[in-house]
Amino acid sequence: MGKHQIPTALNDVEIYINGSSKLAGVGEVELPNLETSSVNIEQIGMVSEYEAALTGHYKKLEAKIKMDCVDETLLNFNNNNELLIECKGVIQKMNKLTHAPTFVGIDATFKGMIKKFDGPKLKPGSKLEASFDLTVSYYKMEIDGKEIANIDVFNRISNVNGQTNSKIRRLLGLI
Repeated sequence: MGKHQIPTALNDVEIYINGSSKLAGVGEVELPNLETSSVNIEQIGMVSEYEAALTGHYKKLEAKIKMDCVDETLLNFNNNNELLIECKGVIQKMNKLTHAPTFVGIDATFKGMIKKFDGPKLKPGSKLEASFDLTVSYYKMEIDGKEIANIDVFNRISNVNGQTNSKIRRLLGLI
């Protein structure tokens, strides 16, 4: 199926913040980047320094929501509680055999606290753009029902493309 499908675009997306899709004016959501943490090793008997990736450890997770126009719903956001963001989208592909579009779902969910709010610039006749950055403690992404990433910072859970830290958690007596 992979070679017969040409990925085309994100056909559409709906954003839910704390279960509500009432926030208007969202222009773009930047999902967290997954970058593995590492340590440098330089020991006797090694001819070079080596950067060793730490299984199940990632650098800080961050997300950004960019607004094309400020909505009064933003007035309810504060750091008393985390925000739960769910982005449900539809990826469109073109089938090379039938020449018809096909569709698969993408679901990205993350939880975090606002760490930065870039307020809008007030300029007559222009967009009232703003954005807020979140520090993310939970992130899960599924494409076509397959779990691509599942990271829960506080509960020591990491699963990225099937590489889990379950053996480490088992050795620690956590599962």
